[in-house]
Amino acid sequence: MYLKALEIQGFKSFPEKVTLTFEKDLTAIVGPNGSGKSNISDAISWVMGEQRSKALRGSKMEDVIFGGSEERAQLGFAQVSLILDNTAGMFDVDAPELMITRRYYRSGESEYYINKKSVRLKDVYSILMDTGLGRDGYSVIGQGRIDEIISAKSEDRREVFEEAAGISRYRYSKEEAERKLARTDEALLRVGDKISELELSVEPLREQAETAKKYLILRDELRGLEISVWVENLERLSVKTVELEREFDEASKARNEGRDELEQLYADSAEISELIRNKDTEAESLRSEITAMEALAAEYESSAAVIDAGIRSAGEEIARTEADLSDRGDRNEEMNARIRQKTERVGEIDAALGELALEMEAVIKENESAVADGNEREREINERVAEAAAHASEAKAARARSEAAAASVSELEASLESSE
Repeated sequence: MYLKALEIQGFKSFPEKVTLTFEKDLTAIVGPNGSGKSNISDAISWVMGEQRSKALRGSKMEDVIFGGSEERAQLGFAQVSLILDNTAGMFDVDAPELMITRRYYRSGESEYYINKKSVRLKDVYSILMDTGLGRDGYSVIGQGRIDEIISAKSEDRREVFEEAAGISRYRYSKEEAERKLARTDEALLRVGDKISELELSVEPLREQAETAKKYLILRDELRGLEISVWVENLERLSVKTVELEREFDEASKARNEGRDELEQLYADSAEISELIRNKDTEAESLRSEITAMEALAAEYESSAAVIDAGIRSAGEEIARTEADLSDRGDRNEEMNARIRQKTERVGEIDAALGELALEMEAVIKENESAVADGNEREREINERVAEAAAHASEAKAARARSEAAAASVSELEASLESSE
């Protein structure tokens, strides 16, 4: 057995992956101070399961991970792989080489591999026992380690000698067996305590068993009663089913009859709808006639309004004529007075008699003409009054026809509503 190679990545001063190959004739690794020689031995101890950070020259296990520099950032994990020759079959693996790998993350998680298969730390310890390697082996002896071994207690020195003699495996097996026996004794003690507790609960459990037996008997009786009830329910449901089927048949028959009646009602409804449409057509025709009659009545009313306006104008003209006639009457009286004055002065003014006579004749003609004009105007007014009365009677007749038509439409709508 000899060390063939060591792969280091992220461990202390090795940020890049470095592979160190060891030949059989290699006897030492030399270099100046600070070149990382001790880090190589720390890496070997660490990959073989060293758990003490002080033994690795650190304050905590996280210190084994590359912490960064001015040019490089820190890494998140450290990994070391130790490759040993196994051609002689010294290790309990079926391979010519044994590769032990340990990986540690800043989160505190550790992973162990043997020939790239995940294992436990215990498996690493077990495979390295009695080989001089491992946590208690003498294969890695650092500075001051010899003084520590010499000054150590006899028990600590005994572990080194046992490892060298190849009997440490049996000592660890013995210690593991003793620990198992101690755990077994503790388990037996707990079992005895449990038995004592169970013995105390035997009588309550017996009572509970009797209660359980009674429960089983009552449960069987309950099940039989439930079965009887179910049978009775089934019989009652069978009778109910027959009744329901009969009622269903009657309901189906009634439904068919109702469907026939509904179809007949639909047919009657169609006829009534047709009648309603006809009545609507007649009503629309009557509405058209009523509209025409209302338009004619409006025209008659407009004519009557025009005639009324003419009558009012004629009345005003008659009033003016009567006022004129009254004025002319006053003038006639004034003329008569003047005639009387002139007649009285006939004797006095013979020279003016002819002129007065001519003036009197002119005045008489003018009076007769005014009287004739008044009679003609009165005749025209009477004719216009008669025409207005005729138009008013026609308007009344048209309004009566409109009201009769509206009454007919109301009767028709009432008949339609009653038919619906």
